[in-house]
Amino acid sequence: MHQPRKWWIGLPILAGLIYMAAAALTPRIEADLTSRLAARLSVDPARISVSGRDAAVAGVAPDALAALRDEPGLRRIAVAGAPLPAQAPAPVTVAEAPRPAPQPYVFAATLRESLVALDGKLPDEDLRRKAEVLAASAGPGLAVADGAIIDAHAPAGDYAAAVGAAFEALGALAQGRVTLSDHALTIEGAGRANVRAQSLAATVKAHLPSGFDLARTEVSPGPVSPYLFEATRKGAVVTLSGYAPESAVRARLVDFARRRFFDATVEDRLEIAPGAPPKFADAAQAGLAALARLDDGRLTLSGVALALSGAARVDGARAEIAAALEAGAPRDVASDLRLVAPAPGAPLDAEGCRAAFARLSTTPVLFEPDETAVSDASAALVDSLTATVLRCRTTAIEVAGHLDDQGIAELSRDRSKRRAQLLVDRFVKAGADPFRVWAMGYGGERPLAPNDGEENRARNRRIEFIVR
Repeated sequence: MHQPRKWWIGLPILAGLIYMAAAALTPRIEADLTSRLAARLSVDPARISVSGRDAAVAGVAPDALAALRDEPGLRRIAVAGAPLPAQAPAPVTVAEAPRPAPQPYVFAATLRESLVALDGKLPDEDLRRKAEVLAASAGPGLAVADGAIIDAHAPAGDYAAAVGAAFEALGALAQGRVTLSDHALTIEGAGRANVRAQSLAATVKAHLPSGFDLARTEVSPGPVSPYLFEATRKGAVVTLSGYAPESAVRARLVDFARRRFFDATVEDRLEIAPGAPPKFADAAQAGLAALARLDDGRLTLSGVALALSGAARVDGARAEIAAALEAGAPRDVASDLRLVAPAPGAPLDAEGCRAAFARLSTTPVLFEPDETAVSDASAALVDSLTATVLRCRTTAIEVAGHLDDQGIAELSRDRSKRRAQLLVDRFVKAGADPFRVWAMGYGGERPLAPNDGEENRARNRRIEFIVR
């Protein structure tokens, strides 16, 4: 039968069982703690006295006991004969809830197609209305989607002026986003016509109020309009400036200029920018070929309008330059040539003639594959040779053609003389005395180098000018 009020009768029996269990286990626990302490101190276990979880050690310095306070099961320890240290209460740690990280104050405007979307925070309704007006004026026909909220805790400083600078940057983009995060402005997107990241950044920095900074500008360049390419020759320096649509075209134009301007240094100041009209590189190359035949001059290619001005090396070359430019430029390019006759150079004596021809002969004269004409690539060089012949009026000049050892000797002599005669004909046509300049062909009889490889054979294929 159940007796709910007599449960307490079993408590003494339970307490007795717990006491006996503790009495039986305590010696084993004390012996284990004694053994572990003796091992850590390297002392005889007989010098250690353990009572429950408290221990005393004889014959050791107090400092040696400091490292034992972390021993499992040990509550207090002291040198034998000294009082046990008071047990320090266990520290109570109260866990603090993590504080949320402060959120930045962000306002952003995104331009895509015909819409400007506003989002983030603005401090008041007045600035919200101003932002909507600025967004609509960032481009023609733009709609505004305003998703910004009002938060009065804007960063310190002239926040309205910073918002205005952000919209000024947005107006320079064809598409993109401006973000004002606390005091830092970021600009991302693609520029409108003639917009470059560097110049945009400089303008925005100048208009940002004190305390605000331009953190980042990632803007791809917009198309250039009008698309310009310029080349200027002053003495022995040719400067290329303006734009090229891509790196490969830029390299092509620079390499072409360096080959055509055989007697000048080419400085490359071109920038890469989109927006070039079709066949822009072809028109630029035709203009460079014409400029290479001038002593000083300027080439300007603006879209499909090409202008060339300067002084030709030989008076008769002006008509040739105009004809070559018309033939080489694309059909839709309109050319404006303003070429003047060259200033007559001072006459040269025999030594001056030899020095001038030696300088010019470092560049080989090239001929068309059928050898019926001088190559267009050597037109500027032939102009310079012609101008030099005209200054050597009191000397006799032999134009000697040479070849390598390939082919039949007699045929090589005829072929080398035909090459030399092509030059003599140009000189006489320009006004040289036909009795003072003549052609000779030596074939492969007078090599400069052994004909043991293509490089040396190319050296032997040459034109020499012998001043008599």
